[in-house]
Amino acid sequence: HLARFAAWGLPVGEHNQVVRGIDAVLEAIDALGALRHRLPYEIDGAVVKVDDIGLQEQLGFMSRAPRWAIAFKYPPPEVTTTLLGIDHQVGRSGVVTPVARLDPVRVGGVTVTNATLHNQAFIEERDLRVGDPVVVKRAGDVIPRVDRRVPDDAHDTRPVSVFPTTCPDCAHPLEPLVVKDDKEGAKKWICPNSLSCPAQLRAGLRHFVGRGAMDIEGVGAKLLDQLVHTGLVQRVSDLYRLHHDDLARMERMGKKSADNAMAQLEASKARPLDKALVALGIREVGESTARDLARAFGSLDALLDAPEDRIARIHGIGDWVAHHIRHALDDPRLREEIDQLRALGVQFADVPITIDLDADPDAPPAPPEDDPITGRSFVLTGTLPTLSRNEAKAKILAAGGAVKGSVSKNTDFVVAGADAGSKLTKAQDLGLAVIDEATLLAMLGEAP
Repeated sequence: HLARFAAWGLPVGEHNQVVRGIDAVLEAIDALGALRHRLPYEIDGAVVKVDDIGLQEQLGFMSRAPRWAIAFKYPPPEVTTTLLGIDHQVGRSGVVTPVARLDPVRVGGVTVTNATLHNQAFIEERDLRVGDPVVVKRAGDVIPRVDRRVPDDAHDTRPVSVFPTTCPDCAHPLEPLVVKDDKEGAKKWICPNSLSCPAQLRAGLRHFVGRGAMDIEGVGAKLLDQLVHTGLVQRVSDLYRLHHDDLARMERMGKKSADNAMAQLEASKARPLDKALVALGIREVGESTARDLARAFGSLDALLDAPEDRIARIHGIGDWVAHHIRHALDDPRLREEIDQLRALGVQFADVPITIDLDADPDAPPAPPEDDPITGRSFVLTGTLPTLSRNEAKAKILAAGGAVKGSVSKNTDFVVAGADAGSKLTKAQDLGLAVIDEATLLAMLGEAP
């Protein structure tokens, strides 16, 4: 393909080569690595591919990557600069993360001025102090990080770095954060003032309106920051107290934009229970866990009343996550916010119960005889006539099915559209059921 591209006059990298055998592959990787810093563009690795279309089709794909290609990452470049200060940022979950302020330095073609310091233990283990010379690299050539301190004679004269005891945004006392399977014993701190801390509010609002949660497209990060800054929004539920004029007078907002935002806010009130649970930002509850909670209990009231041991029976949740979910649901501040959201019209819409908590928690769910979706495994391939991949996936998940990235003997249905490739071929070789979009919609009880 690359040779054909070049023959057509398209630009092709001059360092591509075809080799045979693993030794030759390793030599080619080393040779490209030696050229890395002399190239007129940035690279962070070498890609090795099987140069045979037939073999590629046989090898197939995993959920996110082909089996016939692999990337080798070169060690990230390192530079030395000075630690000018240590700031502390509060994330959506309240975790306080130290961030290094650095004397600006070029690392891998990018000017770096800030880098994560992870947690208190990271700073203490390296005895990092303001004014120290430090080695900086970009992890995966993307995320800047301080790797280590460079020993110097003046280090002992500098003050020892002290982690704050109160939140840098709201001054609420910090609490230690206990993390499951934290074998390193890293010292992590959290601001428990989840509903009133400005930093958590801003991050929480962005999460609340985002895709996978309430999906309010007309309300973006800049508008949220303005609403918080002006005091119009001091908690998540305040979004539903906004009036058209409140939005229209914000910077870069006009009547049409305000109309759209108000319509999106109104539509979001009908989001199903699992999406609303994601939006609440409960610790340990992502899209998958929220979906399982909704399918197990069906309604918000049933979940709010559910004992911890019932929550733990959901496959994949277990005692640790169930404990934190139950603790969060018992927080009177969250209960009050839920009450406020309900009073303002947010429905936390019920969903069908498709998980039997009295069944063996380690056994895969058995599909009901009259239900063609629940418990079934689907693979999507090709371009469907009317549905995008994400839309088709969302419909299958909402109906109790599972969507996988690759075809296997355990796949129940392959949904094939136009230009379906190796997944369709493999499904046919395995004798699997191949259906089109119209059949999928019929199984979902929808008209094509």
